[in-house]
Parts: sequence; structure tokens; C-alpha cells
Amino acid sequence: MQVYIPDKPYEIFSLTYCFETIYNMKQRTFVLLFFILTLSSYAQTLKLETVIQKGHSASVKAVAVSPDGKILATGSRDKSVKLWDQQSGMEIRSLIGHDHTVNGLAFSPDGKLLATSSADGTARVWDILTGKEIFTSPKNSKYITDVAFNPDGKSFAYAGYPDSASIYAIPSGKLIKRLEVNADQGSGYGISLKYSNDGKWLAIGEDNKTANVYRTSDWHLAYTFKPAEGWCGGCGTYVEFSRDNKSLFKIAHNDKLSQYDLQTGSLIKTFGEPVDYLRGITLTKDGQHVIAASDSMLYNYTITSKTVVAYKLYLSETVNDIALSLDEKEILVASDNMTAWALEAASGKVIRTYQGALQEQDKGGLNYNADNYWEYNIARYLRLKNELLLTKDDNNFITGKTGVNAIQWNISTGAPNKLYEGHTKAVISMDQSADGSILATADGAGEVFLWNTKTGALINRIKPHTEPIFDVSLSRDGKYVATGSWDASIEVYDVQTGEVSSDMYLKENSCYSISFTPNGLYLLCGRLDKSLELREPDSKKVVLSFIGHTDVVSSIAFGADPNKALTASWDGTARIWDVTTGMMLQKFKGARGMLHSAIYSTDSKKIITGGDDRIIRIWDIQSGQVLKTLNGHQSEITSLSLSKDGKMLVSYSTDGVVKFWNLESGLEFYEHVHISSREWMARTPQGYFSATEQARADIHFVKGMDVYAPDQFFEYYRPDLIQQIFLNRGSSPTGMQNVENSLQLSPPPLIKLACIPNADGLQATLNIKVMDEGGGLSEIRLAHNGKNMAVALDPKKVVEGKGNSYIYSVPVSLVRGTNQFSGIAVSKGKIESAASLVSVVSDKAPSAAVCHVFAIGIDTYKNPAYTLNYAREDAEAFAESVKRNGANLYQKVIVHGLYDAAATRQNVLDTLKSLEAHIALNDVFIFYYAGHGSMVDQNFYFIPTECTSMYQATANNALSAETIQAGFKNIKALKQIIIMDACQSGGSVEVLAMRGANEEKAFAQLSRGAGIHVMASAGSEQNAKEILELKHGLFTYVLLEALNGKADGAPKDGKITIYELKSYLDDQVPELNSKYSGKIQFPYTFSRGSDFPIVLE
Repeated sequence: MQVYIPDKPYEIFSLTYCFETIYNMKQRTFVLLFFILTLSSYAQTLKLETVIQKGHSASVKAVAVSPDGKILATGSRDKSVKLWDQQSGMEIRSLIGHDHTVNGLAFSPDGKLLATSSADGTARVWDILTGKEIFTSPKNSKYITDVAFNPDGKSFAYAGYPDSASIYAIPSGKLIKRLEVNADQGSGYGISLKYSNDGKWLAIGEDNKTANVYRTSDWHLAYTFKPAEGWCGGCGTYVEFSRDNKSLFKIAHNDKLSQYDLQTGSLIKTFGEPVDYLRGITLTKDGQHVIAASDSMLYNYTITSKTVVAYKLYLSETVNDIALSLDEKEILVASDNMTAWALEAASGKVIRTYQGALQEQDKGGLNYNADNYWEYNIARYLRLKNELLLTKDDNNFITGKTGVNAIQWNISTGAPNKLYEGHTKAVISMDQSADGSILATADGAGEVFLWNTKTGALINRIKPHTEPIFDVSLSRDGKYVATGSWDASIEVYDVQTGEVSSDMYLKENSCYSISFTPNGLYLLCGRLDKSLELREPDSKKVVLSFIGHTDVVSSIAFGADPNKALTASWDGTARIWDVTTGMMLQKFKGARGMLHSAIYSTDSKKIITGGDDRIIRIWDIQSGQVLKTLNGHQSEITSLSLSKDGKMLVSYSTDGVVKFWNLESGLEFYEHVHISSREWMARTPQGYFSATEQARADIHFVKGMDVYAPDQFFEYYRPDLIQQIFLNRGSSPTGMQNVENSLQLSPPPLIKLACIPNADGLQATLNIKVMDEGGGLSEIRLAHNGKNMAVALDPKKVVEGKGNSYIYSVPVSLVRGTNQFSGIAVSKGKIESAASLVSVVSDKAPSAAVCHVFAIGIDTYKNPAYTLNYAREDAEAFAESVKRNGANLYQKVIVHGLYDAAATRQNVLDTLKSLEAHIALNDVFIFYYAGHGSMVDQNFYFIPTECTSMYQATANNALSAETIQAGFKNIKALKQIIIMDACQSGGSVEVLAMRGANEEKAFAQLSRGAGIHVMASAGSEQNAKEILELKHGLFTYVLLEALNGKADGAPKDGKITIYELKSYLDDQVPELNSKYSGKIQFPYTFSRGSDFPIVLE
């Protein structure tokens, strides 16, 4: 993938010009402030950002392509703009700042700036390299629909409701001209804008099928093009200039495309029939075709012949906007289903989508559509209910709204360690008793579950409502639970008996936030009518009304003083109230946009707030002033929590990002991102990370406009170090390099592959060009269909120095079908290049395959303390299962077995050596190991039968994963699997946890190093389990069930493939572990190489 990298940051303006601006424009201090902040930002080094491939969370309303065609920009009803790599669909950056729907987008002619227009009444200009705003217009419009850059790049125009278009100079921010317009407000088209290519004309599409054309030299209205008679309110107009700037195309709702002469002002011709529900218009580079889109159709007008070709867009939702790719082979479409599409221009066929995890996320039954008129409000209210609960021991946090379970995550490892199961819809709100012994989880079905947190047992299940529960509160003593719901009622229940204590019917304007007072006698409720009330549950009466907030109260908190309540509101303020009098004691104002969370510091001398502007503010209560701001979130902050000692702050945003802050230093020291209930990443600012395999595909890093996959920093994949850094709240061991420093000092090389097949179709020549980008070259790795090739290329062939390159040539053998070769070059700082890929198809290679199963099972060890019960039985059962179920798939299945006393180190090595000579490229190789495994000095060891001490592995004939990996690499088979059910005994919980982190890295390295699929039980941290009832190790029991047909996913075809097997293990192993041990424990699964069937019924 190639990603646009600007030559240098956008030059804002010279210091001389800056001082002139200050002198001549004292009244425009708001503009000056933006410019000074932007100018200073370039003195800072660009940061390496974590980007989640999330996509938009609401309708995509606008699309635009950068002048070089490399970047696609999308604007959405979710208030954000996203930048994408146009060819790959990879999300690069979000531009956050607008307070309402983004309606229009326009790149500057040099592609370095992006102008946006919004329903919040502002237009903004952004530096796409940094994501920083460099200009925001005054809010003098109600609703802005379009924006356009002058081709000279020195000014831009924006327009919308109610009645004006404005032209501003860039970079000075000076207002050049304001023009009166007649906006279409009825149907929402508003105004459309277009400059001619020479910048001499500005056309404004207005209501009533009207276009006005102005000369930009003097802003004289030159022409008005409108119907000769009649009036069409709600008929917004789109405009486009011809390439020679001599004519204007105009089309409106319920109108034909028309072309006007700009020398005479006369109508040249009209095209086709009227088009309804128009959504966009664009012109091809040759000027011969106008492309227009309605909500469900595309129209291609040929200018010279006046012909029109129309075809239906078979998309799931309404079209909102269109743009052409640079080569004009693709039409980029914005639509209502949170997605942008790339369609083949010739046919309308979908080529790719621009979306992410939000489109695939399990919403737990909360399928309200924000684009549906009837569901807009509930969808909006629920979206901003996004809670995180920090457990009282500060070791875990709990989240909802991912599937139907509440999930508890261990902070130091990043992994989930408990599921609170039983809900039928997503968990929206949570609370815990003062001592942390009781947890309340409330969901979208109107139910509340009450849990014993020590045992995980369900105390009670209550259904107080028929609609989603917005908020839940436990009394401090844990005796009562109160809920506020969309059904406009408040309910109070006895936790232990489940009986109703009080019910209050509000008729309308539901309770959105609710909290017991510290004495448990009253309820404080923030309602959707913007009111805040103190209610007494027994009498069901309102005791006090608190006057002050002008929008919905989103959170309620109490501190050390039980008589003082802290509230946050969508009006952008936080306030402290005396709950005995109803009087406001302090107001905190200064956040931009809505606030969603406010909490007290542990000493109650400060408060902390977070909301729409993604800034955490720490305020002094006495003065009401901001003491400190914390920046880093890229989406709305909806939840804040403090550790018991008050030194660690946990913040949570709507994109699933959890950040941990050291309040003593004011620095972020840890970040956790969860994409689903099983896919997550934990990362430190130094760049060290731990993540599930799928998360590494959904999350990437961006610096400027340069995109890096997590695997390019595999040296920084350190689950063990992640734990240490969290526990030390940010400090890493001495001598550990920062990933940004490594990237700067040792950038990855460039690599490019080309493959030339021989005439026989059995062989090919692979050419590999490697170029030093300034970081030197330490290693080149090649893979064939994902399997690492046993080819050693001397990195010294590339003379050190930026720009130096060398072309290697390697003969390769081909298999029938697609042969994909990949190459990665590694800098001396261990930063990997993006993979270069090339594919060759062969139909002449032999197709018959033999499956070789190398099975090792060891019950009996020389040290009797290591005796196991089912390891040999597991290995023999696995080999027999593959032999039986693979009979219809392979030419034959050959089992190579070493059991108990035969499973010595030398016998294992000899068997691997023998297999090198007998296994062909097209064969399948499966290695199964059941026995003990050990982590020593961050290396994993297989423990043969003669070993007497697992923790002195190197001195006791153990087999390192590195040794085994080398053996696999020399085996030619492109399809390889390693399956391990390895036990490890002994050690404290803390020691086992650290071994588990190291083991995870070791297994990932084994998969990468050999280019194979690895599936393993959790052998150290989670102690692989032999269970009498199952008569197998738990992991192998699930494995055998899978191979016997249970892993056959939809569509059921009798085949069990690698990824079906992985999916089944990931589903069933945690479930059985939970059943037999009370903990959810996941297997390790890592994949390199393509999917393929293992067995066939």
C-alpha cells in the first residue's frame, strides 16, 4: 500500500505577514489565535498515533478526493471527517471539531488543506498532515451545506441557511465578500458552490432550480439561470463548470441537466429527462461527461451526443454524494449506512468499502437507526451512554455495549477475564456498591442483573422496564437499585428480594441520569426535558428542582461532602449543587460542546470533566478555573474514573479507547482499545503493545500521512513489558528504545517484488528490489502463500546509505493455483517494511497432497513429578482423528508418532530432519504436541521425556521454539499447522502471569518465524487443564470435537478449515474453562499463511 506523504508541512504564512495581520486585523483575534496555535504546532515532531479502523458511526454525507487521488475524505452525521487511503480503504485520520453533521468537503489545490462545512453553522479549514484546525469561520449561519476552494488556493467560499455565502482569504482569515443567496431550506439541499477552473467565476446553486454566477474579480452578479416561469420550492440546484470555463452545467431536483453559455448567458442545450432526489454532480477530466447521482441512480451524460446512460445503484442505503477517482475508473459514493463505497464507473459494481469495526460490531440488539426520523432521538441518547466501571481494586475495568454481555478486562494484561452473561440485549449502564461487592448491569431490554463480584454469581434478575434503561444506581450499602428508562419511569428495587420498593411514572421526558444520595434516602434525576430533580422514593414526590442547566444532565456524582452533588450537562457546563437547598454553589464553563462525565478528585478539591471536545479538564473547585488539560482522545469522552489513591485517571471514549493517565505527571501512560468482546490491543506511549491477532489487523499506527501495521513493530510486541509499564504507571525499564525514536533513526527499507514464471509453469524467478531508506538493512524475509521460505539473502548486498538498492533473484517452485509471494525488509533498528506482494497462477503443478502428522504425546517423564494423565492419549486421538476425517481429502495421511519414552530430544530432531526429505511443496504438515512446556528467559521450550527440570531447560535437553521453528522452515510444505496442548506447573499467580505474557509473544514469534498457523492451549498463565470428566486435556477435547464436525461453519460443506477450527477453539475453550474453573481463558491462535481445509467428512 502506498500512502500520500506530503513533502513538508503546510506553510501557514511568514512571520512578517503574521505581524501585519496582527496590526491590521485587531478585531479578528479569533483568527489570529488559530494561526498562532497552528504555527507553533509545526515546531513539534509529528506523533505516532493509534488508529482504529472504526469507520463512521452515522450516515456519510459527503465525499471528496485529493488532487493527487491518494486520499479520500468523508464527512458524516457523526460530526467527524475521516481521511482514508483511497486504494486500500485504510482509515488514516479523523478530523474532530464540528458540533453537528459535516455536509461539504473540498481539498485545496495542493491537497494539503481540507475545507469542511457543517450543520453547526461553521466552516473550517484543516491541515490534513496533522489533523489540526487552522481556521474556523464565525458562526453567522444557521446551517452550512457546501464549501469550495478557489483554484488559486488563496481563498475559499462557504454557504448555507438562511441567506448568505461568504468568501474568506486563506491564510489571513480576512472576509473578502458576503453574497446574498436563496437557500433551499425545505428539502435540505441548501446551497451548492463551484469555482471555474481559472477562478474567474463562482457559481452558486440555489433554491427554485436557480444558479447565480459571479465574476470573482469584482463580485458582480453576471448571470442568473432559472426557469422562465413557475416556482419550485425545495428544488435545490447543483452546478459544474465546463473544463474550458466557457459554459455552466446546472441540474436540480425534478429538473433536466442544462448547459449555459457564459459569454452570452443563453441556454445551449438540455439533456434527458428530469431527475428526482438529486444528490450530486461531477464532470470528467476530458469534459465530455457529466456524472449525476440521485438517491439510488447514476446518470452518465455525454455532452457531445446528448445521450444519457442511467443505471441503478444496488446499495443498501440512500446515496448522499459522489466524487470521481483520479483515474475516473471509480465513482466514490457517500451513503446512509455509515459507509462510503468505491464503484466501478463502467458498471456500478462495488470494488471496495470505506468502513470499519463499527459496521461489523455486535450491537447487542440496539439496532436503532440514527437516520430514521422515528428512531433518531433514542439512537442519539444511547450512543452517548458509553460507560466504563473501574473495579474497586483498580486492577480491572468493566464495559458494556459489545454484544449482550458485560465484559471485565484485566488492565495489566489487556485481556478479558470475566463475562457477566445472561442479558438479551446490550448492557448500557452499570454501577457498583461502595465496597465493590455488588455489581448492577442494566440493558437495552429493560432488565437489571445484580451480581456478586467475588464469585461472579447472579444475585437477582429484575425486569423493571419495557424499554432500554439509560442509567442505574446502587445505594451505597448495596440494598437498593434504582433505574431510569426510555419508558419514562423510575423504579427502585430491593437487591436481595427483587421486590419493588418504589415506582415513579414520569409520563414523558425520561430520566437520563440517576443517582442515590449518599444516605440512600433520595434520588437525584436528570431528565430529557433538561430538568434536574431531587425525588423522595416513598412519596414519589419531587423535593427540590435545581435551576441552571439548559440541556440534558448527562452525569451525577457525589464526593466527600454528601450534601454536594456534581453534574455534567450537554449545555457544556459542570455544576456543583447543595442538595439540601437546591442552590448552585459553583459553575464550570469553558468546554466546547456537550459534557458527558464529571467526577470529584479523591480529596474533593478538584473536579474532572470530559465530553464532545475530547479534552479532559481538571478544575479547581474554589476558583472555578482550569488547572490542567489532558489531550489524546479522538472521539467523545463519555466516562471518567479515578483510582483509590487519586493518582490514576481512566477515561473512556465512544470509539472504544480507554486511556490511563498519571495525574502526578499529567501524562498518558497506557491505552487499551477493544473492538469486540475478544479483540483488543493494549499500547504504551513508548510504542510497546500487546494485542489479539484480529486486533492487529483492525488497528494501525499513523505518523503524518504514513501508515504502519502493528506487525511492522513486532519487536515492540511485548505483552510482558506492557504489564510492567502499567504496574509502574508509565516508567519502562532502562535501555528500552522508544518506537518513535527507532522509526526516526532507523526507518524501514522499501521492498518490491516481481515474479516471472518459466514456460513449464512449475518454476518461476522471483526478483526482489530492496532500497535503504536511511535505516540500513538487517534482514529480508520471503514467504510463499504465507509460509516462510528457507532462503538466505545477504543484506550487505545493499550498500548502506539512503537511496542505495540491490535486486536479488531467487528461483522458486510453484503449486497449482495461486502462488502469492511476499517480501519484508527489516531495518537495523528492527522496524519492518510493509509487505510487498506478487501473485502467479499455475495450472500445471501436481495437485495430489499427502498429509503428514507428527504427533508427540508424553505422560511419562524421567522426573515423576511431571507425570501427566492424558497427553499420550490426546496425541494418539488427534492423529487418529485427522487420519479418519482426512481420508477423503488427501491422497493419504501418514502419522509419525513419538510417545512417552520415545519422545526424546534427539528423536524429535531426527524425525524433523527426515521429514525435510519426504514432504513436498503441495503437502500438508501438522505438528501436534501434548506434554510440558516451559518459559525460560523469554524463550519457550518443549520438554522431552528425559528432562528433569523445566526451569533449567537449556541444561536439560529441552527443545527451544527457535530450534523447532528452524525445522519447520526447512520443511517444504506450504500448508503447516502446529498445535500444542502444553502444561506448565508451579509458580505464584504473579510469576505465572508474567510467563503467560512471554509465552504469548513466543507463540506469535513461532508463527511469524516459520510462516505457519499456531494453535495452543494457555500453558503457563492459565495452566492447561486435564479434566477427568472429559478424559482429555480441555484444549484437545475441544479440538477433537471440532475435527469431528462441530467446527463446520456456515455454509456447512463437510470441510473443517483452519479458520473454522480457530473460530471454534476461540468460542468453546473459554466457555469450557469458565465452566470448569470459573474463569474465561482463551487459547493462543496465530496465523501466517492462507486458509485451507484440514479434514473432510
